[in-house]
Amino acid sequence: MKEFPYEITITAIYCPHRHNLKKEHFETSFQTLGPKFIAGGDYNSKHTLWGSRLTIKKGRELSKVIQEENYSFLSTGKPTYWLTDGNKIPDLLDFFVTNGISTKYTDIQSSYDLTSDRSPIIATLSTSVIVRKPTPRLHNSRPNWDTYRQIIQDKLNLSIKLK
Repeated sequence: MKEFPYEITITAIYCPHRHNLKKEHFETSFQTLGPKFIAGGDYNSKHTLWGSRLTIKKGRELSKVIQEENYSFLSTGKPTYWLTDGNKIPDLLDFFVTNGISTKYTDIQSSYDLTSDRSPIIATLSTSVIVRKPTPRLHNSRPNWDTYRQIIQDKLNLSIKLK
């Protein structure tokens, strides 16, 4: 197994919902982790930046730290918290914050092992660049509209009578 050429701190995070954490709390916590870290778990901090449906005060505070300190985050962009109340909407509360680790060497995926009200997320760190499959698309960025029109006109039969 190839080892990383530097030391990485890996830590789990849980921010209780009822605590109103400020930017300073997040800064202090991350500063104890050293220059290269990955800190993942339940931040209970909603922000559209990492894929939550909405932004709350705690999410704004965490977002300030991430942006000011030039940290990165790893998120699936999909809900991780599934409420039992059918009137409430699932949301994303679990993700990773990283520093000093290029996203080229990381991957994040959801695990749909529904043993609780959470969908665990799994981060992969690699010593080599992780090759990602491109997202499937229905078109490219520069469609040739003239060719498209011609193909539609040639293949479409408009003389069929409808009853």
